[in-house]
Amino acid sequence: MSLESEILKKIAVRLKNMTAKVKLIKLITKAKREYDKYDYDTSLETLREAFGVNPQNPAVLRGLGCVYQFKKEYEKALEYYHKALEFSECKETEYTLIGIVYYIQNNLDEAIKYLNLAIDCNDNYENAYEYRNQAMLENHLKIVDLQETLKKYF
Repeated sequence: MSLESEILKKIAVRLKNMTAKVKLIKLITKAKREYDKYDYDTSLETLREAFGVNPQNPAVLRGLGCVYQFKKEYEKALEYYHKALEFSECKETEYTLIGIVYYIQNNLDEAIKYLNLAIDCNDNYENAYEYRNQAMLENHLKIVDLQETLKKYF
């Protein structure tokens, strides 16, 4: 193969990769607009298309998790958030999202665990602190209620 053929082949591969990236960005942007308009079914379709372009993109995986979370399909949401963790560089977002799902499910110990992981990743991440503090407060109130109930029996 000639030098020109090799160069053209490399250019073709780069163009293909750039086209895929542009398509992915357009799909993520479109899905975000749909999500913001509460059009979750259409957003889910768009995110599935984006997943087909790049199944390892953390933004796509987080987006899928968010849609499933809104639809109250918490196990699917957790599945996508955990997949996003595998490929994300800034894991505090995924840890926080996982913590929120556990918080919604009233599994406060797990919520606190994941929110602490988010804080460990970025100790300036205010969202994780806010949710963790709320989960800790609610956990404490449950303990106080339990203690009061036990006092009645003893």
